[in-house]
Amino acid sequence: MRTAYKIIAHLISLAVVVQAAVVAWSMFEAISLLSRGIMLDGPPFAAMLHGNIGMYVVPVLAIALVVIALFAHAGLKWALLTLLAVVVQIGLAFAAFGAPWVGMLHGINAFAILALAEVAAYSVAHAPVRVPARRNVARPAM
Repeated sequence: MRTAYKIIAHLISLAVVVQAAVVAWSMFEAISLLSRGIMLDGPPFAAMLHGNIGMYVVPVLAIALVVIALFAHAGLKWALLTLLAVVVQIGLAFAAFGAPWVGMLHGINAFAILALAEVAAYSVAHAPVRVPARRNVARPAM
């Protein structure tokens, strides 16, 4: 279970990097089209890809990380913090449509998600393995 936890945590980090790449692609595509005088009639494909990964893939991975942490008996604190950062990220994304400056906070929070996911992977990789010891229990005399 710890290996699955580490893999999911690293996948969250990878998804954040992919998100950054596709949002950059989206912006450069929009700038390129506008500089050639082509008006956009909707969001570029890369922007839609960014939204879909952020709304579906990353939250599912974050929830999976929490579930696996419960079964692995390790890393629950970091999994929950990662999930919280993902929830905040989605909230910031929706808020940014009404107040574009919030988009800066959305970008900064992406780094927090990346850091939390990597700390989660590190914490489980270096956590001591606990094996429950059998306890001797005094039994009443018969």
